[in-house]
Amino acid sequence: MQLNEMEMKKLLDQGMLTRSIIETETAMKKCLMYHEMAKDPAVKGFFKEQAKGLEDVIGYFKKGVNEIQ
Repeated sequence: MQLNEMEMKKLLDQGMLTRSIIETETAMKKCLMYHEMAKDPAVKGFFKEQAKGLEDVIGYFKKGVNEIQ
C-alpha cells in the first residue's frame, strides 16, 4: 500500500496533535493535583488557572484533529 504525500502529511499531523493532547492532559492533571495539595490560596488559584488554560489548549488541539479527519 502506497500513500501519497497528502495522506502521509495527514497521518503525521494527526499523530503530532494526538501526542500534544496526551502531553497537555498530563500537564493539566498535574496542575489539578498541585492545586489540591497546595495550602496557600494564591498557589491554589495559580494552579487552578493553569489547569483551565490547558483545558482550552486541549480543546484547540481536538478541534485540529477533527479538521484533519
